[in-house]
Amino acid sequence: MSQKESVIYGLRAVTALAKHRPQDLRRVLYLKQIRKEIGPVLKATAKNRKPYREVEIDDLTRVAGTPHHEGVVAIAQPLLTKAFGTTKKTLKKAKCIIAADGITNPHNMGAILRSMAWFGADAYLTDESRTAVNPAALRVSQGGAEHIPIIRCSTLSGGLRELRELGFDVIAADHRAKDTLTQAAFPKPVCFVLGNENRGISQSVLNECNRTIKIAGPGGVESLNVSVAAGILLAASGG
Repeated sequence: MSQKESVIYGLRAVTALAKHRPQDLRRVLYLKQIRKEIGPVLKATAKNRKPYREVEIDDLTRVAGTPHHEGVVAIAQPLLTKAFGTTKKTLKKAKCIIAADGITNPHNMGAILRSMAWFGADAYLTDESRTAVNPAALRVSQGGAEHIPIIRCSTLSGGLRELRELGFDVIAADHRAKDTLTQAAFPKPVCFVLGNENRGISQSVLNECNRTIKIAGPGGVESLNVSVAAGILLAASGG
């Protein structure tokens, strides 16, 4: 497979790809039992004069590299992240951004993107250097990744500094904060900063935040899953 191609799997992820980026489809493989469900995908593939084929489950699993393909795999141009310097117009219009400090788990990233798409957030800011979005994140996002610009910056602290210059209220979600979510107001534009699954938010990133808040709870565990925290913050702020 060409390095310029990506394996995208999962029913909603592939359906969203066919709807929003049909020109990027290269070929589609699927199981017989979901042919009716992926009718729009096959139609878009045929319209772009690209092949599609019914295969057996073992072959589909081999191509996907995982059994979690939900019956369909698309070979396509990868969904690319955008360099921070090219997105100034997008950022100037944005009202709500999520910034991810070292979030490396693609399932967490995908779940955050799904919540962002649901609540109408505007962009996902990351310090991850890879230019192609992880296929697992695409599947978990359930199509949400096709709606949210994913912006990469060389350092998250530098990106947040520029957001503050644009007028963003940059707020770190930190379980050690004194102020709680229920006490906070969220004037727009706002950027919520979420930390690494194990280390939390780095000090250099905290230094660029206007304030910190916590999602209060009884404390039966140390912290929430980062994707759950993102959903709560988005709901509280109105997206």
